Amino acid sequence: MFVFASAVSFSQQKTNLLHDTISLCIGDSATLELKHYFDNTTSVNWTTPYGIIANTKKISAHKAGKYYVRVTSPNFASALIDSSYVKLYSMPKRSLRDTTVCKEKSIFLNAKNDGMRYTWNTNETTQKIKVETAGTYWVRITNGVCVLTDTVNVRFVQGSNALINKDVMFCLNEENKLLSVKVNSGTKILWSTGETSASIKATKEGTYWVKTQANYCEAQTDTVKVKLKVCECEMIIPNSFTPNEDGRNDYFFPVLQCEYSYFVLTITDRWNNTIFSSNNPHAKWDGRFKGNLCPEDIYVYKIESTEKGSDKKQVRSGRISLFR
Repeated sequence: MFVFASAVSFSQQKTNLLHDTISLCIGDSATLELKHYFDNTTSVNWTTPYGIIANTKKISAHKAGKYYVRVTSPNFASALIDSSYVKLYSMPKRSLRDTTVCKEKSIFLNAKNDGMRYTWNTNETTQKIKVETAGTYWVRITNGVCVLTDTVNVRFVQGSNALINKDVMFCLNEENKLLSVKVNSGTKILWSTGETSASIKATKEGTYWVKTQANYCEAQTDTVKVKLKVCECEMIIPNSFTPNEDGRNDYFFPVLQCEYSYFVLTITDRWNNTIFSSNNPHAKWDGRFKGNLCPEDIYVYKIESTEKGSDKKQVRSGRISLFR
């Protein structure tokens, strides 16, 4: 409480030594200073929210409240008094955070700090703005005294793509009947078959579905209908033969229905040793290796071929049982 006010007579002058009001942000300070010239006989006393300060023409103010100054001198007919009120305002708070959003969506940026004034780099002056493109956005927030600039980076990511084909037809003899989705790294994938890879093999006719969910995006489900057909160049491959020289089923060979510009037949045993190989489309394996009869077992065949007039290489593989 100002203790000397009661000692001041009505003859004392109220002069404009100080600004009536000073507005500050919390944490800032202002200098209250007497600009008038006073000689060495002048006495200056301040009464502030944090105590009495004497014999100085200027003080630092950082607390809210009333600041009084009283100036006396033998040269004055009466004391000079004045006051200034310091008002503190809160600094706006930062609220924006760098954000990643699915490309199919938009996002609202909220500057918060209710009741203040806003100026965005988009020239909008609302508290919230809608953003549909990637980039750096900033907003200037002020309560008339304190000013804060807040910045945010917005990034959009591509969601999962639909299936490459909606309806697919494969030849029965195709080795790799692949169904595929093109997705970004980190995308979760689930097929109706239970598989979780980007590509799967279609094993039968019917409708397949795949569920994909990219980061920051909602799940998407697509379907594909698979049909199988017998193609002109179907290759008939037996799964067993009996090389016992009885004149029946003594050789292993594929039954071909087309001519081939490229053809390789390879047979390996269970240890992956090659025991027969030929690039003759009409070659037959008699169940021997280097002239010796091979034991009864399961062997693996691999046929690589390219039809005449085509540049598509096909690979067929499977198991062949040798019985005697």
